[in-house]
Amino acid sequence: MVGWNTGDDGTVPIDNGFEALSDPYRRALCRYVLRTDADIVACEELVDYLADEATVATGTTDRDRQTLESALHHRHLPALVDAGVVEYDRQSGAVYLDRDATAALLERVRATVTNLQNAPIERERDDQ
Repeated sequence: MVGWNTGDDGTVPIDNGFEALSDPYRRALCRYVLRTDADIVACEELVDYLADEATVATGTTDRDRQTLESALHHRHLPALVDAGVVEYDRQSGAVYLDRDATAALLERVRATVTNLQNAPIERERDDQ
């Protein structure tokens, strides 16, 4: 079913895209998807990538890494799955990356923001 919140072609709701991009770790994961040549990566590789990113920004301890790994499994990967940019096999830990879907999502978000910026404000007038 295509609703008001989906693309004309039935793509995932744009709100899922905004939700996916609302977190800096998920934005970093989208960058990773766009920059890597791999189609499938182990979840551990993504934890390593995010830990390296966090270390550069703030410094990361082993405890932080464990927290990050848990957040990746329970929050970040599910949000990216909901946005349609990855598939995640919890049992094997394999993450299937979709560069085309990630690029398409970013384009839809950009187009939505542009549309909002350019939309006229129409108000009903009480005196008519």
